[in-house]
Amino acid sequence: MEQNSTFQNQLEMAKKMIEQGRDNASIESYFNQQGLDENTVVQIIKQVKRLRNAKLTKQGSLLILSGVVILGIGFISCILIHYNGGSIGFSLYGLTAIGLVLLVIGLAMIFH
Repeated sequence: MEQNSTFQNQLEMAKKMIEQGRDNASIESYFNQQGLDENTVVQIIKQVKRLRNAKLTKQGSLLILSGVVILGIGFISCILIHYNGGSIGFSLYGLTAIGLVLLVIGLAMIFH
C-alpha cells in the first residue's frame, strides 16, 4: 500500500516536471539520481509518455474539429453565395485553405 502511494507521489512529481517543460531524458535522469530502481523509472517514463500523448491527442482533436467546422461553413457559404449571385472566391479558397491547414496540423499532432 505504501509503495502505491510512493509511486503516485513520483507520478505527481513527473507531471509537475512536464508542466515545467522538461523533456523525457531529464525526467528520467532526475528519477535515476533519486536512487529509484530501473523498473520503477521505466514505469514512470511510460506514464509520462502516455500523459504527453493524451495532451497532444486532445489538442489535435480540437484542431481537427475546428478545421472540419470551417470546411463545412465554407461549403455552405459557397452554395448560398452562388445562388445569391455573389463572388465565392473567399469562401471557396480562403475558408477551404484555413480549414485544411487546421485539419492537417491536427492530424500531425495526433499521429506524430
